[in-house]
This record gives sequence, C-alpha cells and structure tokens, in this order.
Amino acid sequence: MVSWYELRAGNYSVGLGNGVTIRHPISCCQINNCYFEQEIGCLRVGESGRLHYTTAVMEIAIETRQLTKIYDKPQGWRRMARTPPVTAVADITLSVPEGTLFGLLGPNGAGKTTLVKMLCTLILPTRGAAVVAGYDLRRAGAIRAAVGLVVSDERSFYWRLSARRNLLFFAAMYGLHGRAADERVREVLTAVDLLDVADRRFSAFSSGMKQRLAIARSLLHRPRLLFLDEPTRSLDPAATQRLHHLIRRLMAQQGVTVFLITHDLAEAEKLCQQVALMHRGRIRAVGDPAALKRQLGPRQRYTLTLDAPVDTAVLSHLPVQRTAHRLSFTAAENDGLLTAVLDALRDRHIPIRAIDSHPPTLEEVFDHFTKDER
Repeated sequence: MVSWYELRAGNYSVGLGNGVTIRHPISCCQINNCYFEQEIGCLRVGESGRLHYTTAVMEIAIETRQLTKIYDKPQGWRRMARTPPVTAVADITLSVPEGTLFGLLGPNGAGKTTLVKMLCTLILPTRGAAVVAGYDLRRAGAIRAAVGLVVSDERSFYWRLSARRNLLFFAAMYGLHGRAADERVREVLTAVDLLDVADRRFSAFSSGMKQRLAIARSLLHRPRLLFLDEPTRSLDPAATQRLHHLIRRLMAQQGVTVFLITHDLAEAEKLCQQVALMHRGRIRAVGDPAALKRQLGPRQRYTLTLDAPVDTAVLSHLPVQRTAHRLSFTAAENDGLLTAVLDALRDRHIPIRAIDSHPPTLEEVFDHFTKDER
C-alpha cells in the first residue's frame, strides 16, 4: 500500500534510502540533515512503513493553496477616512493536472486575470502559496522559462516589422540567435499556420492572425504550460473556430498544458476538460463540465411545440416562457412542473406537436452557483 502526505511549512526529519530525488519543494523540511527552502512536497509510505520522498515526472501543472490578492485603494491627500481594501482574489485552492485543457470561467471583474498574473509571477500574492510547472512562486525566473502567456488585444508587437522579424526579436530575448533562432521561428510559424505570410507586416494582419502570432511567440521557448487570456475576444466565428483547432493541435502535437481564461460559457463547454467557475474573486465550483451539470440534479430544459396558440391565462401560474406556439421551461424529475403543464394543456384540449428535452447548459450551472451573490 502506498499513501501520500502533503507537507506544510515546518521541520521534518525523514530517513531515506539511496537514489531518492526531489519532486516538489517543501518549506523548511529537514531530510538527512539537509534543508530544502521551497514550498510544497509529498511523502510516500511504502509497504515496509519507511518514509520515502520521491519525484518522478511532474503530474500537477499548477497547484495553489489559499492564494489571495488584496489591493489597497490609493489615498488622496484630502482623504480623512481610510477606504477599505479591495479583495480581487480570495483563498484560491486549485489543482490543474498536467496535459489538460483547463478553463477558468467567470464574468468580467471576477478576478481571473489577477489570478493568472500571480501564477505568471507578474504580481505578488498578498498571502497563500502556489507551485507552477514544479516551481514555487518565489522562483520567478524558473516559472517564466516554463510558461507562455497570451493576452487579448496584444500591443507589444512592432507594427512596421514583419511577423518573422518580430519573432526573431523576441527569440533574441530568450537567448536564441543565428541559425537556432531562424529554425525555431520557422517551427512556431508553421505550428500556427502563418509561415506563408511570415514576411508580411504585422500591421496588415487580421485580428485572428495577430492572435495566432501571439501564440507563436509564446511557444518560442518551448513552454510546458500555456496561459491564454480570452484569446478569442473580438474574433469573428470563423477565426474563433480556427483558433480552437490550433489549441487542440498544440496540445496533441506538443503536449502543452493549456490554462484558458474566458467569460464565454459556450467556449469553455466546447474546449475544456475541466473548468473552474470564478465569481467575485472566489472559486465556486471545479470539475469537468458534465460533472458540474450533474450537480444540478436530474434537470432538463423542455420545449413544447403546440398545434394551436395558447392563452396567456392558461399557464400564468406556472414558470413557463411562452410564444405563440411554443412553451419552454426547466423542470426536475420530481418537481411536478412537467406534469402540471401537460395537464393544463390537456384540460383545454390543446394538442402538442412535439416535446424536446435538453440537459442543462454550462451557463445554467454558472447561474446556479452564483445566484445567491448577485
């Protein structure tokens, strides 16, 4: 039997055998009289009962523990009373498996971008801990070498330069020069289907092409983890579809873990293997979209098509949306709403042409988890 124990801050004395390697950092952990000044780790107990500290291939791409960011409002010199601080992100505990397409879903102002900036070491957390790509947040250089970040409305490219020259410039910032830079730029341009227009000025690119070039730049240093902050914002449906195919292909061919930030519920449901629902700085629910839908219970969305128009007064006492020849409502198995609607129509001899039912959407799931805080 093998058991795993998570280590928190503190001193631990552990007897180890030979050939042991370090997996995750731990805080002030004493192993064979050696200290490891890092953050989170795991201990394994084997059949013999001895403790083993182990590491193998990284299985968790991102792990956070009560990660919090609080902003103090700026105080003008005329202000006599201190304004309360703003909590942008509160106590986020999250685990993202390696190799998954993970979606962070929430409305504007939910704290999504603030959380990503902390994970990318662009801002410091107020409290809490996190391990990104196997490194504690205090190791900013190691994390930045292991992750790529793509934001919407990218403005850091040079508009007068071609796509190729832009990428060569950023490749130099990663330490790539000469033939190595040329080969890597060609590889990433091919990966995002921009090689044929590589020598076209950036200013002549469409919004979709600019987003793909931003993804190409994020791949220059071969990251293991890719953050995409609302990459389809302002894109038309065709460009959005092409970008979705690109994301799936990158995961399949290059094995990157993708952390997608979006407020588009349909996009998250279509792309993501797991999603976290974020609202007012807190994570409300985490799981795959199908599992989150099941948490609503056996609820279905019903649409009834009628052969004749129904009088408004007939169903005025029931929570039903009405048009001339159609009724729509959401009902659970045991709430009696479907039976009540059918009985009301039968009593007035209104024939039903068709009944369609659909499981709850991710939008309904999000509404369910946030309805008490609006």
